[in-house]
Amino acid sequence: MVESTLLSAMARLRIALRTLEADLGMGDLSPAELDALAATVQLLEEKEHFKAADLANHPLLDQISRASKYRVIQSLETRGLLTTVQHNGRKRYVLSAVQA
Repeated sequence: MVESTLLSAMARLRIALRTLEADLGMGDLSPAELDALAATVQLLEEKEHFKAADLANHPLLDQISRASKYRVIQSLETRGLLTTVQHNGRKRYVLSAVQA
């Protein structure tokens, strides 16, 4: 059985996360889109841009189908959160510029 203190901590984290998502205007993103956005940020900590396959292979997206992974990437691009760039003639992704 899970300890009540651990459940309480998890609940507080989840509430804080939902509040932060709403404050950032991301309350309407699906769980898969939020996971993909988090994976994007992590990928971009390591490199300047990434391939769609890099994002699709990220562990945060392990629980969704391959086709859904690419739909999520397209959705983030459509929503203006991801931008495509060309690198050596190939399509790569970066985060869109964040407006303050």
